[in-house]
Amino acid sequence: MINNLALTQNAQFFSPRGAVDDIVIADILEAASENQVTGTVFLHNQARVDRAVREPDFTYKYSLRIYTSERDVHFIQNVELLDTIHSFILILEIGGHIAVLRKSTANIAEILQNKFDLVEHGSLINSFNDDDVEFQKLSFRNMTVSDKAIRAKSYEARDLKGAVSVHAAGRSIPYFLKVRHGTKLRTITTTTARIVESAERKGIDGIAIWAKEQIDRIAAPTGTKTFLDAFAAPVELKDVLAVAEPKAILIEMSSFLDHLEGDGLRLYKRKPVGLVEVRPKAQEKLFHRLEQVYEIGPVGNLVNGPPNSIIKKNQKTITFKSPLLEKIILVAGTQTISLQKYLVKNAMYSICFSDPKYMYFKGSCFEDRSGVSEIDGILGMLVTKAELNAATSEKGAPIAASTQFDATSIFGIVEAIHANDDQILCDDLGNEWADHITFSRAENSVSFIHSKHGDTSTSASNLHEVVGQGIKNLGNMFFDKNHFLVKKKDKIRGKYNLDGVRTNIPRLRKGTPATLNTNLETILGDFRVTRKCILCCTFLSKSAVQTEFSKIQRGRGVPGYVIQLLWILSSFAHAAKEMNVVPVLYCKP
Repeated sequence: MINNLALTQNAQFFSPRGAVDDIVIADILEAASENQVTGTVFLHNQARVDRAVREPDFTYKYSLRIYTSERDVHFIQNVELLDTIHSFILILEIGGHIAVLRKSTANIAEILQNKFDLVEHGSLINSFNDDDVEFQKLSFRNMTVSDKAIRAKSYEARDLKGAVSVHAAGRSIPYFLKVRHGTKLRTITTTTARIVESAERKGIDGIAIWAKEQIDRIAAPTGTKTFLDAFAAPVELKDVLAVAEPKAILIEMSSFLDHLEGDGLRLYKRKPVGLVEVRPKAQEKLFHRLEQVYEIGPVGNLVNGPPNSIIKKNQKTITFKSPLLEKIILVAGTQTISLQKYLVKNAMYSICFSDPKYMYFKGSCFEDRSGVSEIDGILGMLVTKAELNAATSEKGAPIAASTQFDATSIFGIVEAIHANDDQILCDDLGNEWADHITFSRAENSVSFIHSKHGDTSTSASNLHEVVGQGIKNLGNMFFDKNHFLVKKKDKIRGKYNLDGVRTNIPRLRKGTPATLNTNLETILGDFRVTRKCILCCTFLSKSAVQTEFSKIQRGRGVPGYVIQLLWILSSFAHAAKEMNVVPVLYCKP
């Protein structure tokens, strides 16, 4: 049967921590075939067989197990149905590495992680020259744990070199790459050390030749990275821990939920009577709690996190321990594992540090190559408005007879700041794009203004909501005249209502519908039109932010919430600039 194999070029690559012997390989094969149908025999079962290839001339060892397994049928409820399928695992030992190809086996992540290391991120992306390939797809993880920022994104093009901006790319960790090298199309997933190459299926020797090519590239990195050098680079965790402390942790719930559905995992809770299935509502409550960002206290405790949860540091990894998650059990077929162990083993969490240029993601540590020089740019988008010192509320307390917003409300202050603009529309409530939308012929600009009131603080919590609103509506800034006039027709001619009070405040705070129509045509028809996304925040003081950020620039420690504040502001700036929108933040002096 070994000579009848027809396999795709799809493998994970590992480096052994010690000698690979018969016991290690046997343990992997046994773990992989734990889902074998009871009472059946292996269709093929060989371990560590030597095999030679003439062209190119090399030898390798292979281990192959083929068997029948079963998986649940999910599209019918209350009836136990199983699909019978064929599974296989092939382990190739070549040049001091191993390549693992498998289909429909039991989970072997734990046993592999005990004996082997995944080929590192840097070795994978250094296995080719940037100048020799076309980057057709890149997926990134942004260096942020903010629950309002864009955490991940992907780009596709014939060749992304020159097509995608590398502005602030140092805060992006590339984890999935699709590259074309001549006629060959390869995908590399750095978080799982998986390489896939599109080609016809091959026999075992063909697969071994292909695997050896990948291993040779990994073992002899090219180092020519004119494009990827702009992105975050892997660094040794021990070096980071020598200069920075972990400050906040985020469970990568989107990744976990993908596995939950794709692997058919079921959740149970360990109780004195045994395992009890977790009901859907309880699952939702648990997942919602795990989606939060938890600050890490001075002794490694998770502030406001699940009781007695702590992080554990060593030279190569950071893990966490939570009694609550130990009680949640994941079941797949006959295999069980605690949610705690599953998240740690699959590295489904990210950690930020007291120095914001570092991030721990998918079991590796990365450094922002753009460094803290970005701080000056972020501070530059903070525009002080002394008028905000007088703000006492967001919208004031308008009554039926009101024709203006209170002078001490942010709404009233924003309208005073933009008094020289040609039109001001209060778009608050309903299907809103912003709290205010303004148009200026003098500046040839369109401004979306999002306002938020609060006590002065450098805490990141107040900023989450308003940044989320701003980022969410960036796409709405690219409207045409007719779309805007139809979408906002009722607001253009209506009055402002708040909490059931029908006020006499016109929605169109400045200008008339007729002049609005004319000015829209003039402004939007000019290729030089500028779009501004403005956040108006009374809770931020530029001097206070500057004080904290200057500590970061000098290498001094700051609280976790200051790091989060920097990352949220950075995420807002990058999201806006990627859309060709100017980011602005009005704040107190």
